[in-house]
Amino acid sequence: MTPKAWARAPAPPAAADRGASSSAAAGGGGSHGYTDIEKEVFDRLVEKGIPEVVEDPALREKLHRHFERLPLSYAIDVNVDKAEDVLLHGRILNDCADPEKRPIFHVRFLHCALASVDSQDNTQGLPTSENGNCGGSQASTLRGSEPCEGMEDLSLTGKKVVDDSEASSSRRDVEILHIHEIIFSTIDKPKLLAQLSALLSEVGLNIREAHVFSTTDGFCLDVFVVDGWDTEETDTLLQILKETAARNHASLSNPTNSATSQRILELQEQIGDSNVDRSFLQIGEKIASGSSGDLYRGTYQGMDVAVKFLRTEHVNDSSKVEFLQEIIILKSVNHDNVVQFYGACTKQIKYVIVTEYIPGGNLYDFLHKLKNTLDLTTVLRIAIGISKGMDYLHQNNIIHRDLKTANLLMGSDYVVKIADFGVSRNPSQEGDMTAETGTYRWMAPEVINHKPYDHRADIFSFAVVLWELVTSKIPYENLTPLQAALGVRQGMRLEIPSWVHPQLSKLIQRCWDENPNLRPSFSEITVELEGMLHSPPLAEC
Repeated sequence: MTPKAWARAPAPPAAADRGASSSAAAGGGGSHGYTDIEKEVFDRLVEKGIPEVVEDPALREKLHRHFERLPLSYAIDVNVDKAEDVLLHGRILNDCADPEKRPIFHVRFLHCALASVDSQDNTQGLPTSENGNCGGSQASTLRGSEPCEGMEDLSLTGKKVVDDSEASSSRRDVEILHIHEIIFSTIDKPKLLAQLSALLSEVGLNIREAHVFSTTDGFCLDVFVVDGWDTEETDTLLQILKETAARNHASLSNPTNSATSQRILELQEQIGDSNVDRSFLQIGEKIASGSSGDLYRGTYQGMDVAVKFLRTEHVNDSSKVEFLQEIIILKSVNHDNVVQFYGACTKQIKYVIVTEYIPGGNLYDFLHKLKNTLDLTTVLRIAIGISKGMDYLHQNNIIHRDLKTANLLMGSDYVVKIADFGVSRNPSQEGDMTAETGTYRWMAPEVINHKPYDHRADIFSFAVVLWELVTSKIPYENLTPLQAALGVRQGMRLEIPSWVHPQLSKLIQRCWDENPNLRPSFSEITVELEGMLHSPPLAEC
């Protein structure tokens, strides 16, 4: 069983072979930013007059959350002419949140395709489209489909149609293949794709295409285009898939396995005495919201604190592991330029992280909402603080993976604190990382391209932050985040104004070099920035 096309989204931390993840930004939230695609899908749904759309005033926001949960590759594959399929995917993922409904199989007939069968009974696909199937790739779900030319001339009463004029010379029959779409969703985990492929093969299906995605909150959305089921009827196929999964592939039916539960217990044991007493915790106004958590201002035993909650609708084993890993990282760090951790509560459904409250807000708002411009001395002081904090993290083998101005908090006297470790990782524990993790305007090309990456991806992100500090502009402000990411993939970089300190300009360029090996370390960056700050000619620049 050989798939003709794999549109694969690489792995989030919780599942080493697939998906993508996104951060809940402590300093203001992150977003994939699929605004243009969302609008096209929404407009097309309204245009079609679908009742679900017309009757739901909150649908636009639901679409936004749906796209935020999924990686870049999903947005690229979406066909707005089949916009209603986005609603289907959303319903499937929402159902998947209910453990009683997992795993979810959804089957539908797409169309018929032609295949030739030579005299040795080897089936060969007819060249009906550039990638070998009738109508291109995922016909009804992710990309468009064109009808098979000449289908109206075929007899649909039999499986094969013989052209007598060719029989005498080449002995080749034409077979009608019924093409179906199978959507699968459950808790994401390593090697799930291989298990699904084995299941489909066992049922006698041939994978023509597979489009696999992982959500930021630990689920999978896998869409297969298959042949091998010789009827348009789908009820029996659906039943066989469910029965085969339950009988021979128990891990698909029970993906919340004991290993994950044991991991949660281990992490909770590590956290141990970091637990806070919820009775002393007073919650105030919401100050930020991310993909899976909300941030509130509060007080704890008389101290001003920031309180991060794991939202109830995102509570599952995968999100618990993510949240607990963030607590472990916060508990292990102590630096003037890293937000201070006070404690956590993991004994109730709503997990909580309590950190110091930074009244100055985040650097993104300071630059772009308050429209502050900075002199070179202030730029260097802020940049040095960020660099020292990041150097400390890297020295302790922690990769932030979502370094951006929204995750940098402004303390008094321009002391910056690095925050939001929701997607941070210790690479020695994770192995090769390929997850599309972070925020597109600040994301390194190796991350966008789903290549293995390490701590040097943070250095690329720092270059974008440094550019923001000197220009006070939003990176790629005339592009959508998706367009910016695609541009960076192709070598595009931000334009550095000519008036920027020449040494600083060169440093930015070195930090966002395409080759991670040529980027300086944060210890080298700190030395260089401090040299600029204390250089006598600085006041003249």
